[in-house]
Amino acid sequence: MGEGLRQTIERVNARLVVLMEDARRALRGEGEFNVESVRQLREPVEEMAPIVAQSPNLRSTQPEIVGQLDHYKAHLGELQTTLDHLRVMLLARQASLCSDQTHLSAVSNWAAALRQTS
Repeated sequence: MGEGLRQTIERVNARLVVLMEDARRALRGEGEFNVESVRQLREPVEEMAPIVAQSPNLRSTQPEIVGQLDHYKAHLGELQTTLDHLRVMLLARQASLCSDQTHLSAVSNWAAALRQTS
């Protein structure tokens, strides 16, 4: 079980690295971050949930996986920061869209008023 556990954690860590880079690419405007991206991030986190629940015991009984568990913990910290940045980016985009919508509504009202006076 120890080696299978180690492989699972290593696989999840590798997957998180790829997914976080995709999220960072979206922050740079080089890609998209959407609902599917969130689902993909959720999968490895859910897979690790039972392992994380046992991690205090695993750290003492299987010290050979402590490094992988520490990497996972570090990845979660980085993921939290990246998700916070994405949230701010999405809120800014939402505000921009609301502003654009207000502007379009004002132009539409102006055009309607102009048609009535012509």
